[in-house]
Amino acid sequence: MLKKKLIATLLIASATFAGLGLSAFATDDPQVVAAVVANNEAQDAALGDRVETLLRTDIGLAGSRIRVVSRAAVITVAGTVPDEHALRRALDLASGVRGVREVRNALEVELPK
Repeated sequence: MLKKKLIATLLIASATFAGLGLSAFATDDPQVVAAVVANNEAQDAALGDRVETLLRTDIGLAGSRIRVVSRAAVITVAGTVPDEHALRRALDLASGVRGVREVRNALEVELPK
């Protein structure tokens, strides 16, 4: 698991540095713009995956149905949680992930049946 995260981090870092280097030379070039956009999308996907993995594996969120969307390092956490405590925990955990700029709440507390 650690090895997989390390490889993903290295790939993202490499792509970031490559994208920054290319964008400094020719930002009007459509291929460069596409590469930068693809890099940002890859970073968002990796960030969203890290947050979602953290939330899905947390014992305090058992019984929750959570979806995570990341765009420009802004995480939207959606779905249902069993109680207010789980809602607060999910938001706190998401905001603690490195690279997250903002967390938006789209969670709902599931009503007892």
